[in-house]
Amino acid sequence: MITTDGDSSITLGEAIERLRKAEDPTGEVTTGMSSGTAEAFDMHDAVHVLFGCGTSLEEEIAAHVWMKFGTTAKLGDMHKAVANQEHRKVLSGIGHFKVLGTWLRMLPRIAGIVAGARRMKKPVAFEELSRLKQQPVALIRNEHGIQGLVACDGQFGIP
Repeated sequence: MITTDGDSSITLGEAIERLRKAEDPTGEVTTGMSSGTAEAFDMHDAVHVLFGCGTSLEEEIAAHVWMKFGTTAKLGDMHKAVANQEHRKVLSGIGHFKVLGTWLRMLPRIAGIVAGARRMKKPVAFEELSRLKQQPVALIRNEHGIQGLVACDGQFGIP
């Protein structure tokens, strides 16, 4: 696991870079993306960072729910992040019935995420993502009321 040694000043952009280095060290997934797809991946990865989601199937589902209810992302933006060939390959390897079963099993958690998103001070404005990437993760979480809604476990070394 990557650590920040308690550095609460890590910016969202730096945290996204750490996430990508941990999950895609060769850059195979993100290399050669169109600018629209890269922007959608930035949004998706920002959700992982801001809401403390890991990358297991359950955590990916949680990230999608947080993205829909805790940000200003549009469904079209979300679709760009999941419509690429790599994502389709992963889903077909898991199996659509397992994905559906996981969604159904997670309904109580999904309801909790929706309730948590409603308690936020305001949704994360992804139309301002380039500005947000320059700000510390802790500041963004505080400004939007994300603190206390999620148990951030420090995954990827992000406190």
